[in-house]
Amino acid sequence: MRRFLICSGVHGRPRALEMIEQVVAERQPHGILFAGGVFDTTRQYAVRTTPWEMTHDDVRFLEKFFATLGQLRVFSVVIPGPVDAPLETFLRLGMHAELEYPGVHLAHATFLEKEDVALCGVGGSVTEEHPLGDHTCTRLMAEYSLRPLWTARQPRKILLLAEPPRGPLGGKEASSLIGDLIDCYHPNLCVVGGRSERRGVQRIAKTLIVNPGCLAEGHAAWLDWNRPGEDQVEMLNLRHHLEANVAADIGIGD
Repeated sequence: MRRFLICSGVHGRPRALEMIEQVVAERQPHGILFAGGVFDTTRQYAVRTTPWEMTHDDVRFLEKFFATLGQLRVFSVVIPGPVDAPLETFLRLGMHAELEYPGVHLAHATFLEKEDVALCGVGGSVTEEHPLGDHTCTRLMAEYSLRPLWTARQPRKILLLAEPPRGPLGGKEASSLIGDLIDCYHPNLCVVGGRSERRGVQRIAKTLIVNPGCLAEGHAAWLDWNRPGEDQVEMLNLRHHLEANVAADIGIGD
């Protein structure tokens, strides 16, 4: 596998799902790597048994998200983001999607293999010791979940994390634990969720780290391992897709 659409942060926007469809149609990737952010950071939760229950609209959009990926018939790997809670509901709906759409795969705490690539990921937020809810994961559980990457025999290893490391891709406020996980497993590629204003590429030793920005704001990235090292990642500006969709919605050009 050589060509990947790298993305995150659809933030509950149907137009962001349309952008995935358009990029896949235009570029024909071998795989899609999604680093969390299905729901908007300002979403309102439904309070039932926990403070983080999904509303009916949340469930419908999550199902639409998985269906969009599944209908593309492209190998697609997904982890939940920090606000894609509750994790149990996210994973339950994701498992149903995996059964219905063979191309869809959850990588949260799950080791995946595809041709010459090994993948694993941790969704939500990673904390040092005490989880704040089921959308967080302790350092120990993250390390336990990712340990298959150490012994994977595939020549290319991919790690997906829902948050960026400290530095140019995450700023000073980002978690130092993310950088520790990257240093521990030394993947060839690490895809991280993060704010669009810090989207970009960072190389640490042999690891290429990519924050694609948010699809809801028209940002994504493209990886082609067939290209020379410095040209392997292309940061995509998909705002023209957003503008075209908005124009169509209001009837401009009719």
